[in-house]
Amino acid sequence: MRAVRLASVVATTALLLAGATACGGGKGGNDTKTGDAKGSDAKGGDPIAAALTGDPKAALAASALVMQKAGNGKVSMISPGDAKGGGTGDADWKDPGKASVDLAGDMGGKKIKIRVIGPDAYLGGDDAALAGKHWVKLPAGNEAGDGFRAAGQMLNPVVVLTVAAQSGKLSKVGQESLDGAQTTHLRAVEDTSALVAGMSALPADQRQAVQKTLEEDGKTLTFDFWLNAKQELVQYQEYGDTNGAKDAVTVKYSGLGKAAAITVPAATDLGSEADLLKLLG
Repeated sequence: MRAVRLASVVATTALLLAGATACGGGKGGNDTKTGDAKGSDAKGGDPIAAALTGDPKAALAASALVMQKAGNGKVSMISPGDAKGGGTGDADWKDPGKASVDLAGDMGGKKIKIRVIGPDAYLGGDDAALAGKHWVKLPAGNEAGDGFRAAGQMLNPVVVLTVAAQSGKLSKVGQESLDGAQTTHLRAVEDTSALVAGMSALPADQRQAVQKTLEEDGKTLTFDFWLNAKQELVQYQEYGDTNGAKDAVTVKYSGLGKAAAITVPAATDLGSEADLLKLLG
């Protein structure tokens, strides 16, 4: 089932990001020549000023600060596996311990909704699918539920940017127009096994599971980032070296600071676990 597969990918990618952040990450490389590094020093270490010198690591770190200040925004996720795959909605990352997302979209030809609030995940459908109710709370250990719980980390731009700045081989691709705006395109190439090995905060079995799933996409992961003139992250893509960019998952951000409130579904609006098959089957 496509929705469950997507959840698994989201889960492992998010665990990678969260684990790397928890252990502080490794020192990343940098493909871009730093002949003007003295300009960064002259700015007194200010991350925004340093970012303007064109140093990818400084730019990603500065963008993480900008996105942290925003705290929330509109988000869309596009998966290449379905012609209409992905979802759109809201994300709130102000509290890293309670990252929340609320997405609606078409996955595997089915109209579904995903809501994650901290450790709790819900899958939603229409009235007909759930006999008048709209949500099912996903139990712990459920593959889709585990993936959607981690979606809050996957869609948390602060986590993604911070990990990229701290680890991987960084380069500046160039200046590009994206959706009518001028952006700086940066790239982070990260070795899968090295990243997973550094996730000391994760139990060994989880590290093994993360590495096994990630290496289905390749031994190396590539993250592409597009930052606007305000150092806001407007888009990123992620893919492995097995199938390359044609299998990239795209995440877009807009309306920073203007996301709708994400609330827990009412208990009276929850279906049973048996209803999951109606939504995912």
